[in-house]
Amino acid sequence: MTRVTVQAGFGYSLVAPDIAWVDLTRRVQLAGGGEISITRGASDELSETQTGTMSLELDNQDGWLTPGNSASPYWPNVRRSTPIRVLTTVLGAKNYLTQPGFEVDDGSWSAPAGQEPSGAGPDTGHVKSGTLAHKISWSTSGTGGILQCPLYGLTIGIQYTASVHVWVPAGDPAVRLDIDGTTVGAASTITGNWQRISVTWTTTAASHLLRITTTTTSPAAGDVVWMDEAQVEEGSAATAWSSVAATHHDRFYGAVTSWPMGWEGLQSTVRIVASDALKWPSRRPALGPMLVEEIQGDEARLYYPLSEPESSTSAGDQSGYSRPSMTIQQTGAGGTLTFGAGTGAPSDDLPAPIFTPASATAGKYLQCLVAPLLTSSGNTGNPIFGSQAYEVWFSTSTTGRAIMTWTSGAPVTFDSGIRFQLESGTGKLQIVEYYSFGPTTHTIATPNLADGGAHHLVWDEQGAAVWVDGVQYAAGTTEWPDRIFLNVGANEVGSQLWVGSISHVAAYVRNGGFPAISELVEHYTAGLNGFAGESAWIRMYRLAGYARIPGVIPQGSFSNVASQGTLGSSPLTHMRDVERTESGKLFADRGSAWLVFQARTVRYNPTPSLTLSYADLETGDVEFTDDDQKQTNLVVASRPGGATQRVMNEASIARDGIYEDQLDILKTSDSEVTDAANWMVIRYADPQPEMRQLPVEASTLGTATYRTLLDADISTVIRVTTLPSQAPSPSATVTVEGYTERISQAQHHLDLHVSRSDTDSVWVLDDPTYSVLGTTTRLAY
Repeated sequence: MTRVTVQAGFGYSLVAPDIAWVDLTRRVQLAGGGEISITRGASDELSETQTGTMSLELDNQDGWLTPGNSASPYWPNVRRSTPIRVLTTVLGAKNYLTQPGFEVDDGSWSAPAGQEPSGAGPDTGHVKSGTLAHKISWSTSGTGGILQCPLYGLTIGIQYTASVHVWVPAGDPAVRLDIDGTTVGAASTITGNWQRISVTWTTTAASHLLRITTTTTSPAAGDVVWMDEAQVEEGSAATAWSSVAATHHDRFYGAVTSWPMGWEGLQSTVRIVASDALKWPSRRPALGPMLVEEIQGDEARLYYPLSEPESSTSAGDQSGYSRPSMTIQQTGAGGTLTFGAGTGAPSDDLPAPIFTPASATAGKYLQCLVAPLLTSSGNTGNPIFGSQAYEVWFSTSTTGRAIMTWTSGAPVTFDSGIRFQLESGTGKLQIVEYYSFGPTTHTIATPNLADGGAHHLVWDEQGAAVWVDGVQYAAGTTEWPDRIFLNVGANEVGSQLWVGSISHVAAYVRNGGFPAISELVEHYTAGLNGFAGESAWIRMYRLAGYARIPGVIPQGSFSNVASQGTLGSSPLTHMRDVERTESGKLFADRGSAWLVFQARTVRYNPTPSLTLSYADLETGDVEFTDDDQKQTNLVVASRPGGATQRVMNEASIARDGIYEDQLDILKTSDSEVTDAANWMVIRYADPQPEMRQLPVEASTLGTATYRTLLDADISTVIRVTTLPSQAPSPSATVTVEGYTERISQAQHHLDLHVSRSDTDSVWVLDDPTYSVLGTTTRLAY
């Protein structure tokens, strides 16, 4: 039986870590032709995975799901972008818990935020059955904390009983179970021995929270309880404990893209469509260079890239805090400051202004008013606690000049501030802290920075340190209050005028360790070479972050990728470039807002996760195909800054003609490009007949097979046996590329898009299967 749970996160973002889910299962139309429909993955292994979608119909007779209805308890959050998820629950027996005996800590029991016990986890101190129980050490505030377990797949409107055996030491507080903090069970009454406690309730949703806590306010330090043999079952009383666990299977996690409301006769319904997290990276039309994205992603509170075109006379703030433009100031007579005439960081391909003063005291520089102040709110003026950090890129061949100065803006006699400059003669970095009573100069033991090259500087106020080109130096500086004016290319009185270029002036307020100084120092690598040579999955994680995706789950072993320093397209476009370079697969996780990135190694010599008999599929739609859809016998391959190479299979071309493909990838060497091209030609010069579709009526399968099938995802391998005699072979081993899923009352249909698994077989020395000369002796790359 399909036990489905559907929940929505009204008022939350898809990527929020603490969504309070609302159960909508009772509204889902599954009978009379209604169904939950889910699509996922790709049609074949050479196609890109697509954004997963889900559609379902919900009952709306009470109008609570009408967008804009102020009478709804969910108003004003009945809207597009609402997070939504679908789970199925499979029972092994009668117990709805996934961890009934606590032998394996699967994380299903956890504490709500702000109500954590002082500790909880597996323990051998007192055990009812097996080798482990779960020990809870209570805190000394409130009732000592709460431990809770979500319940899914419940049948709405019937009685359930939750029970657990507990061991409470003498003198420690009694404990009790409750459901959702409302229906409360009887407290324990025995100490120094095992006792079964329970709570019975009638379900109002397919999901509830089972909780355990004490009956005491402020337990004493050291108070504990052990629990074992937990169970949730249908009925009004606890029966014999079953150790057979249930399993929960994530089917979809995404956000509503369409929330239409209409009627079928007088029946009000809502048929919503949702997309998974893979849609997020496609929303931004174009990224800035990696350096820009890194600075903005680390939440700079002030940021002037200074990348305006030559016709500009001022520079804009791109931090998002609406600070005034940086304007050109004149000291003395003569000199020029030309936007767009120079270059900044090597990898970003952005222009930078060129400062060309007539002398050290005559020329132009840039100035801005730091309003609102870095550590105060622009709306209220309230303080924003934290320490400051500054960042800048610069290039010059002239020593003794000022890079930038942060000043109080007071008259010269009373002014104070901090100045960054190059020492006259040596070109070493100097940091000058000046006051009305005189300056303190810190000369940093850097190399000569007036060498005409691009250099990167990060100053950490709290750590009294400075990083130049990724190298840390002790600075000995003190902590400073906010400065009101920022001069770029000059000191506080408009002297020591800079000769050369300055770009990417940024300031941060660090609070609670964010942003980490190490992340700011990484901006040097971003600006120098666009993180060239980093692992493909790290690059994918980086690009996902630019789209505000919270994380990427890596699977397999990854190769390195070349620079993408200039970017310029949507995040998803650049992620696809990395995916193609790795010959991997990118798709959304089914249970969170994270993405999954599989390396090509995931598919090498795969082992089937489950075996299905053709007779058990209960469908006549299995299909084998022999066509030229995937054939490739000539590849022209290239990489940024590398050679263009041509790889072909002469025998295939002579027999079938030319099937050419272009391969543009971010490899770090020409040999890797050749390997990738060869890998494609070897696999697809002569494609063999293959199964393309594998429909399965999953609800008719045994429990173990059903569970394994629900766990199957992109790149899962399935073996199909006892095929009809007309098939190319009695059995076929296939890899899942994607699927269409339909969940209805008492039915669960999966139509899997599959490909030949042996396409990804690679040579293993002396292996009876993967070392057959001329057949499986293919070298992986």
